[in-house]
Amino acid sequence: MITQTLTGPGGREGNALVYGVHVYGNLYGCNKELLKDELYLTKIIKEAADVAGALVVSTFYYKFGINGGISVVAIVAESHISIHTWPEHEYATVDVYTCGNHTRPMAAFEYIAKSLNAKKVEVFVSDRSYYSNINGETRGDEVS
Repeated sequence: MITQTLTGPGGREGNALVYGVHVYGNLYGCNKELLKDELYLTKIIKEAADVAGALVVSTFYYKFGINGGISVVAIVAESHISIHTWPEHEYATVDVYTCGNHTRPMAAFEYIAKSLNAKKVEVFVSDRSYYSNINGETRGDEVS
């Protein structure tokens, strides 16, 4: 598993006007029965939010047929957590996106991977923060 610590320009989170971290990845070799169980997936997504220190606002799922995959989403006050499954391939994708430096999105991602008995995990981390530098300028390219 890859772990990355994010800090703003100059190594300081304090420059972030908006602090956000997006942890996302692919889970291989998962338990296919768990990947078909919408009640179990809803339970672990709520538990993952607790692990992250995020507040669940709403959860919902969509099941693609009797033996098909499921998409489960938790809207959290800090953003969202989602799991998308392909039981026939023992495969799932996971997104944990949180705003605010009080949350632990990597811990939530790891909790989901463990709960689905993933044999192989790819994880990526994106800094979704909005920074201001010393001169009050912001990061990003101008769009014309």
